[in-house]
Amino acid sequence: MAESTATAIGGYEVIRREPLERLGTFIELRHERTGARHIHIECPDDNNGFAVFFPTAPTDSTGVAHILEHVVLAGSQRFPVRDPFFSMTTRSLATFMNAFTRPDSTTYLFSTRNAKDYRNLLEVYLDATFFPQLSEDAFKQEGIRFEFEDPADPKSGLRYKGVVFNEMKGALATPGAAVERAMRKSLFKGVPYEYESGGDPPDIPNLTWHQLKQFHARHYHPTNAYFYTYGDRPLEATLELVDQYALSRFDRIAIDESIGDVKRNTKPTAATEPYPANPADDNSRKSEALVAWVTTRTSDSFRMLGMNLLSEVLLGNAGSPLRKALIDSGLGSALADGSGLHDDFRESVFGAGLKGVKTEDAERVQRVVLDTLESLADHGVDASQVDAAIHHLEFEKRERSNAGFPYALRLLFTAMPAYQHGGNPLSALNFDADLEHLQAARAEGRFFENLIRAEMLDNPHRTLVTVVPDTELEERQRKAELERLAAIEARLTESDSVRIVADALRLKAEQDARQDLSLLPTLELSDIPMRFEDVPGHDAKAGEARVEFYPQPTNGITYLDIRSDFAKLTPEQKDLLPLFGRVLTQSGAAGQDYAVIAARIASHTGGVGAAAQVQSLAERDDYLQSFVISGRALDRNAQPFIDLLTDLVARLEIDPHRLKEIIGEINTRLESSLAGLGFQFALLRAHSKLGSEGAINDRLQGIGMLHTMRRLARLGETELGDVIKDLHEIRTKLFRRSSLRIVVTSEESMIPPLEELLTGLVSTLNNDAQDGRSFTMPPLERKPEARTVPVPIAYNVRVFKTVRYTHQDSPALLVLSNYLRDRFLHRELREKGGAYGGYAQAGVASGTFYLGSYRDPNIVRTYDVFDQAVRWIIESDIDAEGLKEAILGSCGDVDPLESPDIKGRREATNRATGFTRPARERFKQRLLAVTADDLKRVTRAYLMGAQAAQTTVAGPDLVEAARKERPGLFEVVAPV
Repeated sequence: MAESTATAIGGYEVIRREPLERLGTFIELRHERTGARHIHIECPDDNNGFAVFFPTAPTDSTGVAHILEHVVLAGSQRFPVRDPFFSMTTRSLATFMNAFTRPDSTTYLFSTRNAKDYRNLLEVYLDATFFPQLSEDAFKQEGIRFEFEDPADPKSGLRYKGVVFNEMKGALATPGAAVERAMRKSLFKGVPYEYESGGDPPDIPNLTWHQLKQFHARHYHPTNAYFYTYGDRPLEATLELVDQYALSRFDRIAIDESIGDVKRNTKPTAATEPYPANPADDNSRKSEALVAWVTTRTSDSFRMLGMNLLSEVLLGNAGSPLRKALIDSGLGSALADGSGLHDDFRESVFGAGLKGVKTEDAERVQRVVLDTLESLADHGVDASQVDAAIHHLEFEKRERSNAGFPYALRLLFTAMPAYQHGGNPLSALNFDADLEHLQAARAEGRFFENLIRAEMLDNPHRTLVTVVPDTELEERQRKAELERLAAIEARLTESDSVRIVADALRLKAEQDARQDLSLLPTLELSDIPMRFEDVPGHDAKAGEARVEFYPQPTNGITYLDIRSDFAKLTPEQKDLLPLFGRVLTQSGAAGQDYAVIAARIASHTGGVGAAAQVQSLAERDDYLQSFVISGRALDRNAQPFIDLLTDLVARLEIDPHRLKEIIGEINTRLESSLAGLGFQFALLRAHSKLGSEGAINDRLQGIGMLHTMRRLARLGETELGDVIKDLHEIRTKLFRRSSLRIVVTSEESMIPPLEELLTGLVSTLNNDAQDGRSFTMPPLERKPEARTVPVPIAYNVRVFKTVRYTHQDSPALLVLSNYLRDRFLHRELREKGGAYGGYAQAGVASGTFYLGSYRDPNIVRTYDVFDQAVRWIIESDIDAEGLKEAILGSCGDVDPLESPDIKGRREATNRATGFTRPARERFKQRLLAVTADDLKRVTRAYLMGAQAAQTTVAGPDLVEAARKERPGLFEVVAPV
């Protein structure tokens, strides 16, 4: 791309234009009329990204910024439909669409590879953020409202309703949320971070519609706006659209949303915070203790580089000194939530601690943290560990992966702290100068030792957070809410009750009203690319093992998978695979202990992981059972990378004490995450009732896995001999020469040296014959069940058995899932029911179809809605525009964004499972031909009257209330 020396583009002043190493050009601009800021990263990536964010620091915990985020996306001047954001998800091929509320800002962002789509989304986002309708009904639906239990009956009891209200009930019910809440309150008194920006349920009802509108008028102005764009689209065209549809209608105003430094304490503090716990559990070791400091400003790119590296050195892997000291103390079994460096604030926070501790041991945890830091400051930080942390940083900078989150938007979050808080966002992205400065400071001596003293040991602005299980907390909160509502209800006049009923019925009528979605821009079916990209590869051999090479422009990184079939393991051995995956990468090997192995992983790779994967076959009701070791490394580290993998698969050493630590860490993390895993557990358990594939997934990732880890956690160190024997037998069975399938994605030039290195790896393995019998998991009994967890909301799932990918009905089922979700479930479960999410999804690979709800205040009502959804398809006319949008959305589902690191792995999986390019293109062609009659036909065939499986994971009060209301709803009720 040609470099321009222009100092202005349209109505923008170009503040600077500088190269970004290996990427493109960084351009920083300011809109002359309004003062709006804009950063553009010009590069040859066709996945173009856009974001606008506004500083929205709260002054209370009513969640005004979060509720406003929802209401902003509920209709605007040019697009006055009830929910343009969700409607656009079906009219677009976006690779990402969302909005986030952070502690001091609100961000609206998307990415797409389609030029027409980019313009469509840009127009909708600009109008939504700068010119929203902010209707009172949208505020009541998304935020908070009064409504009677039966909306039409004022004698049925007053209740709070609202999407954000229910979302935050679920979000704040976890130990991690309690840690963050206590940390913020202790460290940030007197500044906005002490408040809950997402909203605290007891405080949310204090927010008024008038206050919401005032907040928008103050904060959502171009003078307070920060824009970001990325990709190969012409910057001039984007700036012209931003000016045309938003900025030209504003003038600059005087506004200062900067946040001051917190007043530093002169002595450390402490805080204790409860979280909901199950009274049936042993809660004696379910507390968390975290020591946390406010450290350097996030706008200071050099100091933040130092703190990021220090955090990586201290806590980044199992052999890191502070992490190791904490685990070795035996006081707890896993790092506490909040451990590490946090840049979500104007001033960063560093924390370290343990979960799985006794409440009375919190001070001892703090002593371990302080003593370890004191020792490091006195005796020195290991230079090799710093070098490994710098290597990790270099790897992250070089990698251009879209895995998990589009790279187009990932860069925004790297630059955002400096961008928002007056620092240098270019330095945050292009840290070479800062790293050179840091290396010079290291050469002078004691840089990190001095950093430990300055930011931690000599910094009295420290807090010890202790989070404790409280078996009565949820009940107290529920009673407090009901008492508050009863007091309000007692003061209601008859006219107040009439108004609440009228408001509820009016809102319901508005939710039921047909919208004119033709006002929204859309792609057409003719805009969908019909051919899939070729991913060339060639097969080779490394000894007796098969190797598949997929040459890709990986920017000097090699991605490698070692795959082995685990079908012939016994059921008991399969239950151990989640543990084996962790043991394989966190134990000792080849005469080196786990700390040395962890250091080798950090120094020579970008990470190594291992896990069991169940992969559906396209043509028949079966699946592959693959255990996969996945790793990545810079090309220059290919030799030590393969040497490391060789030691792991051929020379693993399992120490009983270390195994006990690994089991404890896994189990503690699971137990502390139950509130957040509710939907996953419900979904996997429901699928486990339909077939063997679902049953094995539940045992590898769901409630079955949780129960296995609980059983193992009860074993003492001296009782682990049989487990160690089983783990070694698993390794021997899995890693045999002829059973391995190795998948490599790399630069073409790396293929010859990798062939040689992999041949050496394979030669270290045995090739004993394996028992020919394969073991399958039988499905669980198809009884509807409820599992309780200490949360005040529910996760509900109903799943049906359907057909596989190549069946002619599979495309229609995928379209049906999108149509049901967008045209019925979103309205009934989210808008009317107050759930955070209402889903329908067709498992076109696994031959299943599920209906689900997420962070839902209802159980019985939701299952009734599932029933109604099926009848609605059969009895109602299929809307032509809705059908087209469902097809569009389905096309996006089957053609996801892929970066080079993903392409090889996905192609290898497609080859093994029958998802060939011709099969995928036939599927896409069939999608375009799906008709309204097809939707009704597949509904009758697979959903109407079918024996479904269902599971609910919810708070005990909700489960008990559902059983009383509908006695036959659950046949099995038990804790998770």
